[in-house]
Amino acid sequence: MSISTADMSLPEDPAKLYPPTIVAPSAPLPLWRFLPVFLRNPLRALPVQVYHEPMFVPPAMGGRLAWVTGPALVEEILLGNHENFPKSPIERRIFKPILGDGILIAEGADWRWQRRTVAPVFRHGDLMALVPRMSAAAMQTIERWRTGKPVGNVRIDHDMTDLTFDVLQATIFDGATEAEANQLKLHIGAYLEHTSWDIAYEILGWPEWVWHPARRPMLRHAERLEQTMNGIVARARAVDWRGDGLTARLGRARDPETGAAMADGQILNNLLTFAAAGHETTAKALTWCLYLLARAPEWQAQVRQEVMRIAAHEPLRAEHVEQLQITRMVLKEAMRLYPPAPVMGRKAREATTFGGHRFSAGSMLVIPIFAVHRHRKLWVDADRFDPERFTPERSQSYARTQFMPFGFGPRTCIGMSFAMIEAVVLLATLVRDVAFSCDASLAPEPVSRVTLRPKDGMPLAVRVLLR
Repeated sequence: MSISTADMSLPEDPAKLYPPTIVAPSAPLPLWRFLPVFLRNPLRALPVQVYHEPMFVPPAMGGRLAWVTGPALVEEILLGNHENFPKSPIERRIFKPILGDGILIAEGADWRWQRRTVAPVFRHGDLMALVPRMSAAAMQTIERWRTGKPVGNVRIDHDMTDLTFDVLQATIFDGATEAEANQLKLHIGAYLEHTSWDIAYEILGWPEWVWHPARRPMLRHAERLEQTMNGIVARARAVDWRGDGLTARLGRARDPETGAAMADGQILNNLLTFAAAGHETTAKALTWCLYLLARAPEWQAQVRQEVMRIAAHEPLRAEHVEQLQITRMVLKEAMRLYPPAPVMGRKAREATTFGGHRFSAGSMLVIPIFAVHRHRKLWVDADRFDPERFTPERSQSYARTQFMPFGFGPRTCIGMSFAMIEAVVLLATLVRDVAFSCDASLAPEPVSRVTLRPKDGMPLAVRVLLR
């Protein structure tokens, strides 16, 4: 699908919901403004042209940087010519201290080997067997709200982080103690909070040895994460990888081509990868989704009615998941407006001409998914909350790289199916049994910290419904 020349945005209708977004600067920021703005929120540094053009090359960057949003160009980077556009150094710079050479940042033969070895762990049938545990975790959260009798608002962003980590502990890290799970949750969140420094320095071409104020605390959090995960892996090995959690499955996994097993260090790196990606992204997707439903009570009612029609008051089971079409539509629209991972980057392996521009080797091509999902030439009324965009019929009309909350191509998130099943089950269970509301003036700014966070948190009122 190519971008048309007509702007698809429409005037705002006060009867429709236009949740908070970013007001883009009218032109690329000069360097003296770029760095402080980027450090506060990288999305604020995206100029308005990024939301209107298929590719924008800021003149001040000397052809070393491009923001790419056109679906055809994005597909060429991520699929058609992906070997010439490997992952950018940004992800390695950010994640190497905590993820080593796990599947997220590995390249070439090392990545292919890990992907082949890990893929069987995420078989669809095995994931669907985890639905009862996901449902139970959501019901435990509801029970805490019921017995806690909160006065006023609760921090939904905190509660969704706790909930998604409860799911990980019940499914993936079934050998982790509660104390270990709390350590992982604490240090992953704290580490990601500081990542804008490394991202900004990489975009500006500054080497890793250049000091920044967050360097020491980031390394401290990385050390604590490694210590905690080492304990989990060592216990799993001591019992010969028995169990059905991810730790044991990775220990038993073998490369289907060579029969090779993963070393303990690779198991540790991949467990931390799934911990960091597996709870942060889903937690943020649910946080923004519940905010949107609090602002759009008519859609909240539709989700609740759908769940009651399909499952009544029973815990959700695997056979219910595919039937929850309205729930899935709402979730997808929430991830369009607020993609859990709002930016991805690639680099030019060698000098190349791309999109009509000449780029030198090492040039950075940034795909701002936040802007792709709100692009004025791709979406009608782009900033409006409208779950009907994702009816089965309308979904088929979109380009493959027009909506990609989990990436695209060979490097698509390997945990995508797990995340979607989990998010649908948790959202459906929560909305069935709880009414969410907020003051209409609540408009948290979306802030990119690898994942998309609401600035100053997400306070919502929760009211557990009588059953």
